[in-house]
Amino acid sequence: MFKKIKYFFFLILLAGIILLGYFISLDNTFRVERERHIDAPAGLVFNEIADLKNWEKWAPWKEKDSTMQFEYPGSTNQEGDYFRFTDIDGNRQKLTNLTLAKDSLIVQSLSSHDAIQEFRWKIIPQENGVKLKWIVEGELPLWQRIYAKQMSDMIGPSMTRGLELIEKSVQQDMDKHDTQILKSTDLSSTYYIYKSASCKIDSLGKKLDKLLPEVLIYALQNQIEMNGKPFTVYNKYDEDNNSVIFSSCIPTKEKVEITDADILTGKTDGGHYLKVRYQGDYKFLREAWNLAYQYINARDYMIVDKMRSPFEVYAEGHTKSQNPADWITYVYIPIIEIDKELVKAE
Repeated sequence: MFKKIKYFFFLILLAGIILLGYFISLDNTFRVERERHIDAPAGLVFNEIADLKNWEKWAPWKEKDSTMQFEYPGSTNQEGDYFRFTDIDGNRQKLTNLTLAKDSLIVQSLSSHDAIQEFRWKIIPQENGVKLKWIVEGELPLWQRIYAKQMSDMIGPSMTRGLELIEKSVQQDMDKHDTQILKSTDLSSTYYIYKSASCKIDSLGKKLDKLLPEVLIYALQNQIEMNGKPFTVYNKYDEDNNSVIFSSCIPTKEKVEITDADILTGKTDGGHYLKVRYQGDYKFLREAWNLAYQYINARDYMIVDKMRSPFEVYAEGHTKSQNPADWITYVYIPIIEIDKELVKAE
C-alpha cells in the first residue's frame, strides 16, 4: 500500500516537473502594436499622451469603469511623472513617463505588483496629420506564459479603442471656439498691398490659404515693412448665389510702389466699426460673423454701412500655436450708429 502511495506522489511530482518545464520553455515576452491616422498637428497628439491628466479623457480602462479614480502626486507632463489607479479587477497600477522626445516619441511604463509593461508611442508626420503608433511590450509571469501568443487578441481591442478616443479628445480640443462682441470703435485709414480673387463660398478657405501667403511672400521678398497683422477684406459676400469677392491684404506704413501686376495697393476705409473677437479654428469663423450681424440687427440704433467693406484681422494664428482653438481673429463690420434718444423719440 505504501509503495502505491509513494508511486502516486512520484507521478504527481514528475507531472509537475514536466508541466514546469513546459511553462519554462514558453516565450515569456509579448509585443502588440496598433496604429491610427489622426488629422491633427504632432504637438497636440504628443501633449495629449505625455500630459498624464489627459488620460482620464481617453484611457480605455476608464471607459470600462467610469468610477475609476486617477491619483496624481505632483506634475503630470514631465519625465518621471506618474499617476496611480485601481483597475476594474482591483489591481493597483502605476503609469510613468519614462522618455518624452518632443512631438515624436513617448515611452511609458505600466506597472503592477506582478508585471511591468512598456508603452511606446511613435508620432509620425503624414499629409494632413500624423500616424500614431501604440506599441505595448512586456514579460509575463511563469503561470501566464501560455497567453503570450494571445495577447494581441486580449489587449489589441482596448488599444484600438484607446487610439479612437485619443483622436476624439484631440479633435474636441481643436474644435473649441468662442465669440465675443466687444464694442463699436473708430478706425483710421491705413495703406495695404493686396491680391483679390473670387470663388464659391464653400471654397473660400482653400482660396484664402493660397492667396494670403502669396501677398506675404511678395512683401518679404521686396522688403516691404508690415504695419500690423494680415487681414481679409470682403468686397462682396453673396450667400444667395454662393459667391464671394475678397482681398488678401498686408498693411503697410505708407503707399507702396508695386511692380507686380498681380499685387495692388489700397487704403482701408476709416470710420465706425463693430469689433468682434473670435477665438478658434477658421472653419467656425463664419459663426462669429453671423453673431455680429445678429447683434446689429437686434439694435434699432445700429445699422450696417454698406458703402464700406467689412474685414477680418488675423491677430494670432499658426505661428503662435499649433492648436486652432488658440487662434485669435478680429472681425470689423462698418456701422452707422444713430443717437439712441432720437430712436426713442421716433
